[in-house]
Amino acid sequence: MAPARTGALGELLVRHRTAAGLGQRELAERCGLSERAIRDLERGVRTPRAHSVRAVAAALGLAGDDLSAFLAAARPVPARDAPPVPAVPSTVPGDLIGRDRELAALADLATGARYRLVTVTGPAGVGKSRLATELAATLAPRTGLAVRTLDLSAVYEPELVDELIAGALGCGTSALPPVERIAAHLRDRRLVLLLDRFEQLVAAAPVLATLVRRCPGLTVVVTSQRPLRVRDERVVSLRPLDPQAAIALFARRAAAARPELRLTDEIETGDTGAGDAGAGDTRAGDTAEAVAGICQRVGYLPLAIELAAARVRLLHPVELAARLDSRLQVLTDGARDLPPRHRSLRAAIEASLEVVTAPGRTLFRWLGAFAGGAALDAVEATATAMERDREWLLDALTELVDINLVRSVDGGGTTRYTLPDAVAELAARQLADGPDRTPVMGAVAAHFLDRLRRAIDGSGPPVPDHDAANVRAAIAWALAHEPGLVDPGAIHAIHRFYEATGRLAEGRDLLCRVAAAGMAAGWVRAGQLAVLRGDLDDAEDLGVRGLEAATDPELRSAALSLLAHAAVERGQPRLARARMRAALVQARRVGDVGLIGRVLNNLSSISVELGRPRDAQRQLRAALEAKCRAGAGPLERGRTLFNLAEVALEMGDTANAVDQGGKAAELLLAAGYTRLAAVAETTRGLALMRGGAAPSTALAAMDRAAALLDAGDDRRTAAVVDLRRSVALHAAGELAAARDATRRGLREALRHDNRDRDELADALQTHAWYLVRRDPDAAAALIGAGRAVRRRPVPAALTPLIDQTVAAARSALGGRRFTAAHGRGADAVDLDALCDRIAVPPA
Repeated sequence: MAPARTGALGELLVRHRTAAGLGQRELAERCGLSERAIRDLERGVRTPRAHSVRAVAAALGLAGDDLSAFLAAARPVPARDAPPVPAVPSTVPGDLIGRDRELAALADLATGARYRLVTVTGPAGVGKSRLATELAATLAPRTGLAVRTLDLSAVYEPELVDELIAGALGCGTSALPPVERIAAHLRDRRLVLLLDRFEQLVAAAPVLATLVRRCPGLTVVVTSQRPLRVRDERVVSLRPLDPQAAIALFARRAAAARPELRLTDEIETGDTGAGDAGAGDTRAGDTAEAVAGICQRVGYLPLAIELAAARVRLLHPVELAARLDSRLQVLTDGARDLPPRHRSLRAAIEASLEVVTAPGRTLFRWLGAFAGGAALDAVEATATAMERDREWLLDALTELVDINLVRSVDGGGTTRYTLPDAVAELAARQLADGPDRTPVMGAVAAHFLDRLRRAIDGSGPPVPDHDAANVRAAIAWALAHEPGLVDPGAIHAIHRFYEATGRLAEGRDLLCRVAAAGMAAGWVRAGQLAVLRGDLDDAEDLGVRGLEAATDPELRSAALSLLAHAAVERGQPRLARARMRAALVQARRVGDVGLIGRVLNNLSSISVELGRPRDAQRQLRAALEAKCRAGAGPLERGRTLFNLAEVALEMGDTANAVDQGGKAAELLLAAGYTRLAAVAETTRGLALMRGGAAPSTALAAMDRAAALLDAGDDRRTAAVVDLRRSVALHAAGELAAARDATRRGLREALRHDNRDRDELADALQTHAWYLVRRDPDAAAALIGAGRAVRRRPVPAALTPLIDQTVAAARSALGGRRFTAAHGRGADAVDLDALCDRIAVPPA
């Protein structure tokens, strides 16, 4: 068999398309093929599939003699002894970088007897064909073993496979079917057959399975973006290169492209780390950093790395790294003697799409709407909005995963579906150019904003941090195209999401964009995130904007609460109380019991600041009752229980602090508020310590807290956890770790003039208690430092401990030395050096 008479077919196709007044893109949309597929058919560079030819004929409306002539032009013509189709190497054999382990393993599989049908899979550009070329060169010198290669990249008809293999093996022609001829020709002869680019021919996989059963000495190694799914197949998944191998590959190819730059030397010496580096070392460091960044941004794919390295003819790596936002436009400079699919990254990805069904291509385009991948429920919601059922979705998604265009990864208990960056870029471009962009983007935006709302009211699970890019994109789309999606409930939910994930700066900026679009609630919610960042000037400015723009009592109440919160942080409790009482008046005007509960919760913090913990306790109990009556979700109840635990700890009621802190952590975790849950765990840990529990028990709670902290710019929460955990580490005898945690916490606490200083004072003075017996001088200094940084009175529960520490230090040092040491600490000139003494073990 031989390829079809594609020249005749191309001429007919151009003639009929032109007569119908259709462009290549219009015809492609009508028949469900890609525009490139139509272009290739007209140029005669591919063997057409039978169903593709019939689809084109139907789209052109061909009938009668025109249809017969068109179909006849697409049929294969017989040929005698078709010559073997050689594999096309991408580079010379022996020049493979970073694949030694994979090559050795594949060679063992190819020459062993256990597996005789081996499929090398992996995404486009990962180097499957290159590895097959190197395998052939590695096996060829072996005696008693024949190696044959067959490049099937231009073949699209599965029914041609057996005849092409027979031709490649030199079986000749006869009346026998191809498989029979091959079996008679090979008998028990040892032979490795390498078949490159089989993904468009997987329907012929049973032929390969039959061949290896009929020919005991035959091993077939296939490269394919998707597994064959036949019995006895051994699948070898080829992954991107490791970072060091990727850098080495870039250096080798870049040096060949522009040897005068001496890039290899710059890359290899770029990590000097010398503090007094000269200009040359600085440039080398910049180059090495740029190359590492390039390799990372192209996903460590060999093809992408080689295409990037080719660009060095025009751009230094530092310049190239700055231009990689659009990978598909930059990575297009492959060698002219390579197959078209290897000359650009886009062509490689599009070649993968050519063998995907129409539903798969549609879903691929829709996945371009997800900025950071998505779980199945998000994809399913989009498919439902586009009137596709679950079976359609699962079939299309399975196909995309099988062919390595989509990756399925563990998303913390749920499977997430992600696209490599360059693949996602192509999907997004196809969606932007497609007819369904608006409904798909709208469905995705609506889904994520609805998920945020349901996470807040407790009717849905928390939105995880790895959906942050999708949330960000949803907000941007809604503001630009469907502002009605961003109502006050959505704004509150957006604020809660960014508070929970610790992405405070990003959330603040997005909410300001919401406010600038005419939704005043954005100012208030942005200000609440500014308070958490410790930027009180910004918080007050945003609170005033929100108050001035507020047209309803509910928003006025929220703005006044924000301004009160800022005043508390500044150490102005009386101003804060006046503002919070005004907020309570506005909440009562609304008549919203849940809102009243939130204001009462906030009022309690002012009572604590004024040294009235019993008033705070009463307000918090009333807040919890109001929230429960309003049907509040776990987040709101968890926040109030956490505050009750804090007040109990301050009052020395350790049993209630342990109980309420544990309940708060459980509720906050259920709501996805891992950062606040972490602080609740530390409250419980401190209460355990002060209640006489073993240090290891308290430290276990602190360790759970540290494990709950994740990505984000919420450094204040991390500082609180560090400071509290440092005390438990000290009590448990882990002195160096205690010192390090104290240092981390104090740096952040001293950045702001707010309540973080009280946390630091508590930690320093508790450290003094554990230190006084082995270093009374350091203990006296820590007591002084704590008093110097503290903003409000010492909590009642800590007063006895501090008094006992002072008495013990004074007794050990004498009055004069104690006063001198205390004064050094109060000067707080070098707290880092003071912290060093925490790590000094007993003599």
